[in-house]
Amino acid sequence: MASTDLWDDLRTTGDPRLRQQGYPSSGMGLLERFQRSSAFWMPHLERNRGNLARLGLQLPARGGTLLVLGAGRLLDVPWQDLFPKFERVVLFDADGGIAPFVERMLARHASPLPAPVFEIGDCTDSVVQVAAWAEHTIQTTPGPDVAARLLEEGLRQADPPAPAWPRAFADVRMAVSTNLLSQLGHFPRLHIQTVFKKRFERRLRAFDRASEALERYFCRVRARHIQALASFAGASAYLSSDVEVWTYALQAASPEVAFKTPLPPDAGVTVDERGRPRFAWPVTLERGLDPLHDQRIRDLWPAGVGLEQPQRWAWHIVPQAREEGYPDYGRIHLVEAWIKTASGRPARVGTG
Repeated sequence: MASTDLWDDLRTTGDPRLRQQGYPSSGMGLLERFQRSSAFWMPHLERNRGNLARLGLQLPARGGTLLVLGAGRLLDVPWQDLFPKFERVVLFDADGGIAPFVERMLARHASPLPAPVFEIGDCTDSVVQVAAWAEHTIQTTPGPDVAARLLEEGLRQADPPAPAWPRAFADVRMAVSTNLLSQLGHFPRLHIQTVFKKRFERRLRAFDRASEALERYFCRVRARHIQALASFAGASAYLSSDVEVWTYALQAASPEVAFKTPLPPDAGVTVDERGRPRFAWPVTLERGLDPLHDQRIRDLWPAGVGLEQPQRWAWHIVPQAREEGYPDYGRIHLVEAWIKTASGRPARVGTG
């Protein structure tokens, strides 16, 4: 981690629950992972950048607002080409460290760009509060069985509100959500599980009803997120998300031999006609946890919204032996990308 990045992380302010629940550290962790394996990530990033650049070319004259949800360090956003298309750029993220990082990056650009507006916080207006409620419930309950029952009851009743960002700006021409949908529940879930384990020395996963209630709550959060993206009248929307996780182990060669430079196209992983990953090397494959808990993105878009055909590709996110904890296997994610056309009928936020 560079010293400037560390300082960005240390001086992050705002809602203290964001730091408690791991958002700033996760942002730095993602950047470090990219820096270790940038060549493996590039095909995935370029697919997102290419899709967004194409949407930008379809825009008429400069104006309006661009919303980027889960903006991070803008790794998969073609900001040099996209930002000049708009009068205002709004970057949403739960990690306040993105602001100084992005400001430095934009300052090095030769042409003037609109200064971004940073909105740091929970873009669901829900999950951080629910995780804090769950933490309080766990810490103030005498035993794991009672705590699990209270968590189940509360989570079943939790109805995520429609987020505020669709109504915050009247002139949105493009809304972007990349690598965010599956992450909306990741850190709140991990925080709740960690607090439960530390408090009772038992795993929350051992309590099936409470664990399922937690996952169903995040399913409702994801549905709200896509409904909000669909709600913009006369604006395009772009969503990409991992939909499957696979682990692999190289069979015939060590990583040093297989991962020679230059890498094969698509970082050595494509998607076959069955929708499964296909590798450039002999591997043993195993399917991992479902990041969307049986949800299909296709089913979350409101009826009647104009959509292009979805795209699917592989993201070689953790090459084998490139990270501590992955000496004998690696990990890939299968990604889907969806585009709502500007002419597509918008949905009403808060319905369905």
